[in-house]
Amino acid sequence: MILETERLVLRNWQESDVNHYLTLARDVGYHCFSQPGRFLVHTAEEAHAKVRERMLLFYQRNLGKFPIFLRATDEFIGTCGLEPFDLAGQAEVELGYRLCLEFWGQGYAKEAAAAILSYGLGDLKLARIMAFALRQNRPSLNILEKLGFRYIYDFVHADLPHRLYEFPHRYEPDQHRA
Repeated sequence: MILETERLVLRNWQESDVNHYLTLARDVGYHCFSQPGRFLVHTAEEAHAKVRERMLLFYQRNLGKFPIFLRATDEFIGTCGLEPFDLAGQAEVELGYRLCLEFWGQGYAKEAAAAILSYGLGDLKLARIMAFALRQNRPSLNILEKLGFRYIYDFVHADLPHRLYEFPHRYEPDQHRA
């Protein structure tokens, strides 16, 4: 799978992407809004295992958080994609994106997320896509709102308070509270 935008290329993970995964594991921006250590790997072997997990998810379900590259330079800048997500016992698919710190604030996350949203609704024929971010992560919340996601409610994910959004708009705000 390859998605291209004006400035970006997104594709499925490959065995040769171990160094890209290690870049993520060491980048403060990538970890800024997650539990400490959640994405951390220490060795190339650990990174290889994570890359293989992502390859398997794509092979099985055409889902995953895909590596993002700048079209002009082929530089790796982060990940964006769709992954399975359990919401109060209901199987959902969530949109997520994380960029290395030096690429924040340049519109790349929104551009990548828009391409993935189109892929999910068009190619995968998903009826709904969920997204969430920490309440204090205002830039990510702004991206979701600009893409047309609608806020549903606050919930706890990975022991942290998040704001839950959906696209397209199907739920009433209190319908799925846990």
